[in-house]
Amino acid sequence: MNHEEAFAKSFLPSEKRARFIQSLAQPRKRKELLSQLNRHLPYLPAYATELPGEQDFPDALEKLLLGRGAGPTCHVLGEGLKADGRELPLREALLQVCLQRSGAILSCLPGRLAYYRPEAPAPGILLERIQP
Repeated sequence: MNHEEAFAKSFLPSEKRARFIQSLAQPRKRKELLSQLNRHLPYLPAYATELPGEQDFPDALEKLLLGRGAGPTCHVLGEGLKADGRELPLREALLQVCLQRSGAILSCLPGRLAYYRPEAPAPGILLERIQP
């Protein structure tokens, strides 16, 4: 299972998963879906933590994600990002996403750890699903 599919299966409501995965697979629909990240991502609240302002910057986010088990790279989903659909070093991805100020998702551990950045000034969301 790839990062995008694992993200949908772990963090989105069941009725939204199939459409999310199918849309990401088609370039035109992918662009439409990613533009919606600016306003809303229908994540499961049980796995979400809103990050306070002081934690919602690249240095603090990198420390937080690494502390939660993230590796040196992450998978990027984001409208207008050249890195969309690719793996990037975690720090580089965080810098791009935080500077862009529009919606994006960084999948750090497939289906287990992700960061959702809605359009600024909304706070970032840590999405974490602990494996027993």
